[in-house]
Amino acid sequence: MKFSRMVFVFAAAMLVANSAFAVCAHQPVQGSYSTTTGTMIGGRASEAFCSGVMPGVPGNTQNAMSWNGAVLGGQWTLSGMVIDAAGAVATSQYFDANGNGYIDYVTNYMGGAFWLSGAGNWGDGLGDFSGQITYYNVGTKVSYFGWQPIGATSNITFRGVFNDCNYCFIDYGTANSLLMWSSGGGTMPANYPAFLCGASAGELHDVCCVTIHILCDVTSAEQSTWGAIKTLYR
Repeated sequence: MKFSRMVFVFAAAMLVANSAFAVCAHQPVQGSYSTTTGTMIGGRASEAFCSGVMPGVPGNTQNAMSWNGAVLGGQWTLSGMVIDAAGAVATSQYFDANGNGYIDYVTNYMGGAFWLSGAGNWGDGLGDFSGQITYYNVGTKVSYFGWQPIGATSNITFRGVFNDCNYCFIDYGTANSLLMWSSGGGTMPANYPAFLCGASAGELHDVCCVTIHILCDVTSAEQSTWGAIKTLYR
């Protein structure tokens, strides 16, 4: 009887799944989009010092937006990514006797959401897109002169899933950023994303070389659904 019930439930579930996954009413256009091809624009970002007064601390939160020289957040946003409990982890370093050198860090973030304007090249004519960030990782090199940090450059990698079409993904996203300002470094420049979590201190970055690849894969979504069904009958 259990087998018959499982077959019945499986058949019914797959009918629902196939219907749900066949077509999304609002679906981004698949493909690669990049600042290098003129199909995306660069941006700016803030990292709020939410739980301290230093970068790389667990709880610090990022807020990134496109910037075309006049409008902030007009094409894309990535917001609410929180540094995980491990914080920024040093992976290598070098200093000479005068304190000139570098430290490399890797930092993983949790959570966050993205938004893409429907007017972008990925648009389907039915409005804007939003989704959840599923992976966000930053590799940063902090340069030192005389034992003092003088700059930081970062490579950012991220992935996400669209809210309105759960078989469409940003299956690969990347960007580079350059530290432009940090608390205590004079007057805070204008036209950067606000610090989140109510913080009054943090860092500001310029973001360049943004690339995303959008993939819509019905098979992945169907496999995920079948996997959930099977767990009910183990």
